[in-house]
Amino acid sequence: MPTQPIRVPEPVHAEVQAASRLLGTPASELMRAAWEAYRESPEFRETFAHAQKAFATGDLSALTEHLAERQTDRVSRRAARTRRRRDEADRG
Repeated sequence: MPTQPIRVPEPVHAEVQAASRLLGTPASELMRAAWEAYRESPEFRETFAHAQKAFATGDLSALTEHLAERQTDRVSRRAARTRRRRDEADRG
């Protein structure tokens, strides 16, 4: 089966390569395991089911709204995590 390269952000690539060296596990195996874990997550399952329903019914505006909401949620969580880390660094 032919494969097509998937580009990942450089920081992710570097982390996977470092983990691969430290753990003695091929990077492709780490990425496979990460994908398998993610596809079982409630976030992915909900978004994927929503996408399937939207495509089946032709309601792509519902899908774009759903994805925009998910993006807003992710941004909020990242901002909160950054604030916590800054607060911890200021205290420590």
